[in-house]
Amino acid sequence: MPRAKYEADGGQIHLLTMDADRLAVAGAEPTAASNSSIRAKISKSNREYGIRPRGVRLARTVGTAPDTFSKYAFLPVLTPTAFNGTGFTLGGTITIGTIEWQIIARISEDY
Repeated sequence: MPRAKYEADGGQIHLLTMDADRLAVAGAEPTAASNSSIRAKISKSNREYGIRPRGVRLARTVGTAPDTFSKYAFLPVLTPTAFNGTGFTLGGTITIGTIEWQIIARISEDY
């Protein structure tokens, strides 16, 4: 999996690992070098030390009626500028690989 740089709300640059399809739509990486030994972790539990990145909660419907169900995913957004921009607004859509997802929530970063 590719490594990416993630800019925290406080300006620190952390390393983050995520697959290439998600990295392609997570916003531009910060240009500065990593300056933190703490890694951002997408699936960090509340008992773990570190930073859970800000991002958007995604949903899509799978199947045909009447047998449909929802799938959910999380997409980290690499910079505060991208997160506050127009690319990650509620109700918008994002295509990861060839699959289209709808943005259903915006999630703040968590230490």
